[in-house]
Amino acid sequence: MPARSTRTGQAREAALKALVRFEEDRAYLNLILPSIIRSLSTDERSLAVQLASGTIQRLNTLDWVINLYSNRKIETMTPWIRNLLRLGAYQLIYLDRVPAYAAINESVHLAGRYGHKGVARLTNAVLRKISREARSLPWPDPTLDQTAYLSLRYSIPLWLLKKMLRRFDYEEVGRWCRAVNIKPALSIRPNLLRIKADELIIRLANEGVGAVHSPVVPGMLRLPEGRISPAATAAFRNGLYTVQGESSALVAPLLDPNPGDIVVDLCSAPGGKTTHLAELMHNEGLVYAVELHRARLELVKKAADRLGITNLAALNLDGRTLSSRDIKTPGAILVDAPCSGLGVIARLPEIKWRRSEEDILKLQKLQLELLEAAAGILPAGGKLLYSVCSTEPEETSAVVDTFNRTYSGFTAEPVDSLLPPALQQDQDQRLTATTWPHRHNLDGFFIALWRKGH
Repeated sequence: MPARSTRTGQAREAALKALVRFEEDRAYLNLILPSIIRSLSTDERSLAVQLASGTIQRLNTLDWVINLYSNRKIETMTPWIRNLLRLGAYQLIYLDRVPAYAAINESVHLAGRYGHKGVARLTNAVLRKISREARSLPWPDPTLDQTAYLSLRYSIPLWLLKKMLRRFDYEEVGRWCRAVNIKPALSIRPNLLRIKADELIIRLANEGVGAVHSPVVPGMLRLPEGRISPAATAAFRNGLYTVQGESSALVAPLLDPNPGDIVVDLCSAPGGKTTHLAELMHNEGLVYAVELHRARLELVKKAADRLGITNLAALNLDGRTLSSRDIKTPGAILVDAPCSGLGVIARLPEIKWRRSEEDILKLQKLQLELLEAAAGILPAGGKLLYSVCSTEPEETSAVVDTFNRTYSGFTAEPVDSLLPPALQQDQDQRLTATTWPHRHNLDGFFIALWRKGH
């Protein structure tokens, strides 16, 4: 029993270190956790990831609860103690499988290491109060204040909830809130240059990974939440698949790229859609991978090398400055634009605490500038595809409406009929496509397609 306590203590300490880095360095967990948990066992790593990501997912709710039961406001605490209390409260409120005594005792032990005796006493007192009240918290009354209730019950920023409630009724917003607290299935895209989907399932089974066909997006495979990282298998190292969300994997096929085509990906990093285009083209023709940041462009090149892709040309420049002098005449351009990322908060909960309404409007300007650059390069008959991992109207319908008013020479192409059958339902428009966490059980994504007239 003492050995188990030590192991779980190491996982909690790793999660605490990650949470402090998240707060102080504004770092993303998927970038900082691997180095922090490298020396831990498989079980410890799994627990550390669950604790850190779950605490961030429920951040505003945890702060509200701590302030209810502490005589010191959380804002006045050091980052170490503030995040230690968040970590303990998360376990007590949301993790039934963690015994309350273990969560409290380990938190008090860590408080002694990262604070002093007074901090340890504070931690003990606050967490014991939360433990007693965890099943009867005084949630706001939804009949009096829907926004406050949904914000705290489902850990969503107030500004984002207010936007959602202006678009949808309370019941649908509630479904959306519940959905974005459920992490979507982990999915991979087989590299058809090297292996078929059924063969990959067998290869992964031999490595102890139980992949299954996606019931929603043909050709994609789903992996169970498990002990093996999808990037740690021999099949991954051998370039047999790419880790990619199912919504993201819908994008490249909509351009219908063929062998010998010339296609531009105007914002290519980290390379999921770029390499998908190249694979669909059977490694023939040319895919221009355009990326402003050199380090991120290296990620694209590294992915292409691992997958055995040879028809890719990497261009380190701002997509807004790309001109016809820089490239051969393309038949299609993908603008997978930088966006708020609010469609993937179920997968990356950090995003919801980092964004604001002002950010969305700034990103809309960038998105329109990228589309303007693409429109100037594309020849008559060419296709232009726009996608963002967001469902916010400023980045989706408003961008499309502005583009349509500005560029009369482009004709919107129906997208809904090009989607897999399971996604053709619950589409609000024929000329664009949106995937929703609460309607389709996928990341939130938006896609629009145009063809340039003669």
